Amino acid sequence: MPTGSGDPGSASRDSLPANGGGTGGRERPGGRGRGRGTPRQRGFTLAVLVVMMAVMAIFLTVAIETVSFQQRREKEEELIFRGNQVVEGVRIFRARFARFPVKLDELAKANPRVLRKVWTDPMTGKADWLPVFLGEDGTTLNPSPTPAATPQPTPPPAGGHGAVGPIIGVRSRVCDNSIKLYLGHTRYCDWKFFYDPSKLKLPGSPAAIPTPKP
Repeated sequence: MPTGSGDPGSASRDSLPANGGGTGGRERPGGRGRGRGTPRQRGFTLAVLVVMMAVMAIFLTVAIETVSFQQRREKEEELIFRGNQVVEGVRIFRARFARFPVKLDELAKANPRVLRKVWTDPMTGKADWLPVFLGEDGTTLNPSPTPAATPQPTPPPAGGHGAVGPIIGVRSRVCDNSIKLYLGHTRYCDWKFFYDPSKLKLPGSPAAIPTPKP
């Protein structure tokens, strides 16, 4: 009876490739860590990212400061405009009632009123102006260029609370340093907007007062 010839494991050995198969347990060169680069390359890439982030941060800071500077300039211009609108309201009030107001809201509550409302201070965002009273330092009225009615004594306000007196203008309560030099002053609270006949145009019939920016 014929029997199988050769070694029982010869079939499995014959199925192996002639070169011994596989890599003999050795890892192929470049098989692990492919595409990661050397430590020096990774360090260089990280340094470039850090530099780029620093440059972006500098540009962002400059942009924010530029926007903030421009916003302050616009607020200063609006402060001057609104302050002078109050002065114009005081002038019209005096011409109509032959006296100065004792409270700022009189300008908006007078009948007929001379201001649609007391506008907010751009520096605070509130209608919290500080009144400028007749006789304050630097607010002495110069003679009017044309004859005008002599103001009558100002009646005291109801209640008698707080500082009272003839109000001839306003100023901001914010004392931060300004960008603009206004009448020789560099602090907002020193920018006094007050009625001075010598600095106003010849009085005529009251006209509509332009509306400040919201």
